Amino acid sequence: MSGPLHDEMTTALTDLRAQQDRIAETLAQLGSVEATSTSEDRLLQATVDGQGRLTGLKFTGRRWRDLAPKELAAKLVEVVNRAQDQAAQQTASLMSGLMPAGLDPERLRDLGTDLDALFESAVQDLASGRGDR
Repeated sequence: MSGPLHDEMTTALTDLRAQQDRIAETLAQLGSVEATSTSEDRLLQATVDGQGRLTGLKFTGRRWRDLAPKELAAKLVEVVNRAQDQAAQQTASLMSGLMPAGLDPERLRDLGTDLDALFESAVQDLASGRGDR
């Protein structure tokens, strides 16, 4: 079997295999994403994984014991949020190479795993001209 259709199918299959390899490589890299943030006063340090889950929390010295509960809680939230933002940026950066033109990784994260909503959003973007980035 040869001819233009066969050549197109061979090219498409080669492209698909290359994309599969890129996806596998990216997934491996996503598994190692980690972000750590330290409070400005260096009392607290939080580490999160690529999904933003808290994997480590470190208290330095003893001054944190003198903080009011609300102040300590606010510092914890701040340092964890900052680490989560850093991990999200790393993840989005890795994913951006896999995304079709016009699909924003931030919007993908906002839509979650609802593929119907994801594709509908992409179609609406293309129809409105926003997908031409």
